[in-house]
Amino acid sequence: MNWFWDGAVSTVEVGGAGHIVYIMLLVITFAVIYRQRHRFRGRLLCIYISFTILGIIHQLMVTSWYIFEIGYELSNALPLHICRVAVWLIILQFFVKRTWLTEVIFFFGLYAYGSFALPIAIHPPFHFAGWTFVLMHTMIIIYPFVIHWTTGWIPTFKGAVLSFGLFLIYFVLVLIVNGQVDANYFYLNNRPFLHDMADIPYMLLNVAGTFGIFMLGLLLSRVLLKFEKREY
Repeated sequence: MNWFWDGAVSTVEVGGAGHIVYIMLLVITFAVIYRQRHRFRGRLLCIYISFTILGIIHQLMVTSWYIFEIGYELSNALPLHICRVAVWLIILQFFVKRTWLTEVIFFFGLYAYGSFALPIAIHPPFHFAGWTFVLMHTMIIIYPFVIHWTTGWIPTFKGAVLSFGLFLIYFVLVLIVNGQVDANYFYLNNRPFLHDMADIPYMLLNVAGTFGIFMLGLLLSRVLLKFEKREY
C-alpha cells in the first residue's frame, strides 16, 4: 500500500495522534502569523495574491487526487462541501475585492473549526489528502484574522444575516445535487451524528444550527476584539 497516496489508508481517529498533529499545526501556524501581524497593514494586495495562490494550489492538489486516485465522480469530487466553497470565495475575493465577501468567507469558514474539532473521514498527516485537509482548513481559519490585521475589517451582524441567506441558497443546491447524484455534500446523507432522526427535522436542525454557529462566531469575535483593544 502507498501510504502517501492510497485512498484506502485508514483515516484519523478523533483524539488520536493524527488529530492532535493537525491541531498542533494549526496552532503553530496561527502563532507564527500572529507574531507578524503588524507587518500586514497596507499590504492588502500581497495578502490577496498569497491566499489566492494557496487556494489555487489546494484546488489543484485535491482535484488531482480525485482524478488520479479515486476517480472524479460527481457524488464525491465536486467542490460543494462548505469549506471548499470558502476556498473558492477566497480565490474570488482577489478579483472582486468586496467587504461583504470577506464576511461570507468568515462565517462559512466557521465550519473549518468544526472540521478540526471533529475530523470526519480525514486521512492522516503523512498522506497527500491529509496535506490538502490541513492546508484548506488552516487557510480558511487564518484568512479573516489576516484581513482584520491588514485592513481593520471586523465581522458584523449584517454580514452574518447576508451569509445566512447565501447559506440557505447553498443548502438548497446541496439538497438538489445530493438527490441527483446520490452524494453526501454537507454530510446530509451519511451523517456524523443523529443517525436515527428523520430527514426533515435533521435538515431543519442543520439550518437552525448554522444560524446559531454564525451568531456564536459573531459573539466570540466581539470578545476577541475587546482583548485586542486592551493589548493596544
